[in-house]
Amino acid sequence: MTIKDVLDRYPHLFGVFEDHGLHFCAGCYVMLASNIEQGANYSGLRPTDRQALLAELNRLAVSDSREAGSASPSTA
Repeated sequence: MTIKDVLDRYPHLFGVFEDHGLHFCAGCYVMLASNIEQGANYSGLRPTDRQALLAELNRLAVSDSREAGSASPSTA
């Protein structure tokens, strides 16, 4: 699942990416076309920071998925 896919499905998670250091510059499609791990690597996140990002994304997406019946970023 690309970051764009995650944001299309869960637009409110944009701030989570930003809070964890994944920034989206105007016109930059590299980040959006990347999967979460690639985006984290491009942004220089350490493994523990990547795990924290994924944990928060999944926690928020799972709560949304339970309400809507859709897959979370880590399982899609």
